[in-house]
Amino acid sequence: MLKLKIKVGSYYELKLNDGHKITFAVMYGFDSGKNKDVYALRMYTDEKDFEFPIKKHLFDKWVDEGRIKEMTWDEALAYAI
Repeated sequence: MLKLKIKVGSYYELKLNDGHKITFAVMYGFDSGKNKDVYALRMYTDEKDFEFPIKKHLFDKWVDEGRIKEMTWDEALAYAI
C-alpha cells in the first residue's frame, strides 16, 4: 500500500484522540522559498470552519499514526452540510 501524501485540492478526515473526526481540505501549499512544505488547511467542524497552516512533516506524522483518511469531494460536502 502506498503512503498517503498531502495534495493541494484534496480532502481528508482526521481522527482526534477523543474519537471526534474533522474534515479538511488542502487549499494551497508552497514548494520552495521561506515557507517551503507549508500548506493551508481549511477545516470544517460542526459549528464553524477555519483556515490554518500546517507543515508537511506534521501531516506525515498523522499518516504514520493512522489518523488520516483521504475523502472524495462528495463525502466532504456531505460532512460540511
